[in-house]
Amino acid sequence: AHVSRNLFHDNAGQDLFVEVNHGPFLVDNNIFLSKKSVLSLSQGGAYAHNLFAGNIHIIGFDARMTPFHKPHSTELAGMHNNPCGDDRYYNNIFVRSRGLNAYKAKQFPPFLGGNVYLAGAEPSEHEDAPLALQDHDPGLILTHGADGWYLEANLDAAQIAERRRALVTTELLGSAKIPDLPYVNRDGSPVRIVTNYFGGQRDEDDPFAGPFTLAESGRQQLKVWPIGASD
Repeated sequence: AHVSRNLFHDNAGQDLFVEVNHGPFLVDNNIFLSKKSVLSLSQGGAYAHNLFAGNIHIIGFDARMTPFHKPHSTELAGMHNNPCGDDRYYNNIFVRSRGLNAYKAKQFPPFLGGNVYLAGAEPSEHEDAPLALQDHDPGLILTHGADGWYLEANLDAAQIAERRRALVTTELLGSAKIPDLPYVNRDGSPVRIVTNYFGGQRDEDDPFAGPFTLAESGRQQLKVWPIGASD
């Protein structure tokens, strides 16, 4: 499964619920603005270049034996219970949330890198050298105009760009543990997250964190829905 370039907001439960998935699945370039961004009863997910303004809630274990499949097929490869973990989070931005501390003491540790934590969002003990700007609140405001939805934010592009990041690729993501399969596109080609939320090109040598590629700091307004080639 591939969840990409979506705007989630004002959901009463959570923006995204992933239940008894063994991976590999990819969630990239999304904007999660509800109080709970993700509810996960899964493992083997990869989350890259998202903006999380809500909490990540992890359910530790489910004993149900559920299927995983052969690559790009519904043919059964096996059955497994659901210990959480073995997820990947690369180059995301977390705002005013528990961040990734939900993965503390889970059976399978996550793989983390290049993430940014703002306004009290908590880095995970599993991430080496996270960029934590605890005192910086981007003041996210979503408004509805005549021609769509706009996101106002104050992001310090200069500080975020000071930390170098790796391009998210099949090689970086590795293989999901239970099915032992790599993260690839639906046609089997390698994953390379070289575009952003708007479809624009990323710097492949040093991609900017989050769904947007920002050149300037300070408060700015971005049209985030509908999106298209002209945005």
